[in-house]
Amino acid sequence: MNSMFNILKAKPMFIPKILLSNYKKLGLSDEELIIVIVIMNYGDNVLYNPELFASDIGGDKHKVMMVIDNLCDKNILSLIVDRSNKKTHEYLSLETLYEKLFNIILDKPEDDKIDNSIFSIFENELGRTLSPMEYEKIKEWITSGNSIELIACALNEAVMNGVSNLNYIDSILNNWHKKGYKTKADIQKEKENYRNKKEKKDIYDTDWLNG
Repeated sequence: MNSMFNILKAKPMFIPKILLSNYKKLGLSDEELIIVIVIMNYGDNVLYNPELFASDIGGDKHKVMMVIDNLCDKNILSLIVDRSNKKTHEYLSLETLYEKLFNIILDKPEDDKIDNSIFSIFENELGRTLSPMEYEKIKEWITSGNSIELIACALNEAVMNGVSNLNYIDSILNNWHKKGYKTKADIQKEKENYRNKKEKKDIYDTDWLNG
């Protein structure tokens, strides 16, 4: 395990591929991901230089400073102060990031069972990036035995009803589970039965003589 961890640190060009696949699990926004990759390009313990990082992406120095502060708060980066030789230098350490990526790799066999297309479906329907908590909730539905097809149906049902929060979708899935629905065909059959019952009721309730 230690050798694998050291390989990750020694070969930063390998990391962006892992980051691109898993940065949402780390709670990173697209903007934060870009800054992380920029810093990563300079090595492990990088001299804190927001102006340099900003010039790399053609951005604003103060905006980069805010993003770095957020990354430190999320425990993705660590700010190290070195006061040796009567001088003070500030460095950004990627140690905690490598640890998080290392743990993701160890958990990979479980994640390989998940069809990641469902996360894209949610983001397209909701029109935004999923939060880490939402990502984990969807993952929980899948590992609990719900099919991608059924989860997508629940999402569609929620959107049609004008509700886009995951708690509502969770209640839909729980309701379907109690009724034994497992596929899209089960849902469509239920809707068809409901329509047929409603049509019959409308016919019986019609006053044909006074209509």
